[in-house]
Amino acid sequence: MHILGLYGAINWNANLSYDPETQNQTWVHDAGATLLINGNHICSISEERLTRIKYDGNFPIKSIDYCLSIGNITPQDIDLICVPSMCIDIFYKQVNDNLLHQKLKEIFPNTRIQVVSHHLSHAASAIFSCDFNEGSFLTLDGAGTKVYDPYKLKDILVETNTTGYFNKSQNIFRLYPGPSNVNDFGGYYRRYANIVYSKKTHIKNTGNNESLRDSVSGKIMGLSAYGSWENHDWKDYRLSTDYDLPFIMFKEMYGDKNIFDDTYNFKSPEDMSAILQKNFESALLDYLTALKKETYLTNNVCLAGGCFLNVLANSLIKESNLFENIHIPPYTNDSGLHFGAACYGSFQNKEQITLTNNLALVGKEYTNIEILEELKNHSLKYTEYKSFDELCEVTASYLYQNKIIGWFQNRSEFGPRALGARSLLMNPTPVENKSIMNVRVKHREEWRPFAAIVLDEDFPEYFNEDYTSNYMLFSFTVKENKIQELGAITHVDNTCRAQTVNETLNSQITTLLKKYKKVSGIPILMNTSFNDNGEPIVESPKDAILSFLNMDIDYLVMGDYIIS
Repeated sequence: MHILGLYGAINWNANLSYDPETQNQTWVHDAGATLLINGNHICSISEERLTRIKYDGNFPIKSIDYCLSIGNITPQDIDLICVPSMCIDIFYKQVNDNLLHQKLKEIFPNTRIQVVSHHLSHAASAIFSCDFNEGSFLTLDGAGTKVYDPYKLKDILVETNTTGYFNKSQNIFRLYPGPSNVNDFGGYYRRYANIVYSKKTHIKNTGNNESLRDSVSGKIMGLSAYGSWENHDWKDYRLSTDYDLPFIMFKEMYGDKNIFDDTYNFKSPEDMSAILQKNFESALLDYLTALKKETYLTNNVCLAGGCFLNVLANSLIKESNLFENIHIPPYTNDSGLHFGAACYGSFQNKEQITLTNNLALVGKEYTNIEILEELKNHSLKYTEYKSFDELCEVTASYLYQNKIIGWFQNRSEFGPRALGARSLLMNPTPVENKSIMNVRVKHREEWRPFAAIVLDEDFPEYFNEDYTSNYMLFSFTVKENKIQELGAITHVDNTCRAQTVNETLNSQITTLLKKYKKVSGIPILMNTSFNDNGEPIVESPKDAILSFLNMDIDYLVMGDYIIS
């Protein structure tokens, strides 16, 4: 079967927070599409990479064209479209009025259309990308599917938490939606992250600021290392185990004064962020412990939803030893919904789902012919290398000289992280390189740390933990004797968000790291996404060249070419 997962607004402007006439919520983020053919994952792409609109939530027509082109098929070939549901009323009104089906049938005349629960889509994105056959799952995010009353035109309940069990070989997929209005981890963190961010930056109403809406939580997670929760009455939740299903209630839900609403003006934004992060981590660990005790979760667990982009909390879960195996997909936020929905459609049709070896590198790989055409279009100076080894040796020497490198190789990443295919790279050692990268290129808040990319085999020499992360989903502690070597990427609390790589997962970046290790003695580079602040990660050679020309990058390394 030819199955298309598709997420995005149908015929409203999803990039506005509210409809200017009705004031109804219209914001949807992370639109995109996924193509499966006979269970084989052909590609996935986020619409923002193609429209160049950060978090674009509109109908993913460019993503559809992209997927069909890579799959070498036409709209008439699509047998099934799987559409994840949304958490805004206009979506359900359009489903009820048949507008969703009409729109899709105009483009795909031979297809069946299936709406898939938001949390089921999240869960499926983790289940069908994990390497264990049987286990449990938990989905946590800001809000998912609504139970919508089409007569009263309003919602009754909203998904915030879902557990379940799966056994792929036995075609078992059991979903247990949790009670509404509790376990609101995503909503809790986002609401108070906006308060903290406003206090820190003096930018008001960040929750509806269209340039900040979906990024504030990650910014505040980075700020939390500068604050302290120890000297405050920090606890802001309670765990209930009085009923069949354990749940967390934050104080705002049960009438007590919330620490942020009540006394936050007397705390620094740094301490506020530390308190918020502490509550999120502590409540999440208490919740998972209770779910495991009551056997809602097993030793094999899949975690999905935007909450699991919080690498500090992920690390705490990993180090708790509650579970033998934990899987979080690299597209755990809403960018992975269309992938999960497509996988669920394939599963329902008894197909064997087959993924690429690297779960994240599932976009297009551009040829040297395509790259060269764009270089000539922009009349750029470049050097061509017939040997990739030589290209990496030259690039490594530039990095050792503290040059900033735009790195464009391999298939593009799917998900919110740059994972060595569309990256900005720099020498990780001089402390000042953090500021240089930020002032010259990234223009981010000064408190935010940069990530690392490190060779698998050298990871234990630099970090304390006994586990690694292929998709940059955990935070690690830099060994004390290595902090000086990693001065530009060690955060103020001596942690580092690191991605581990090897030949099997990404041979190109692995070759570069080995060449850099040879010249510097260090198997690690600073790694941040190839984009300016507020822009999507580059997708195509044209995007990379335009960013190179508009940003203060020293060299662009793309395919067989180094551009200066």
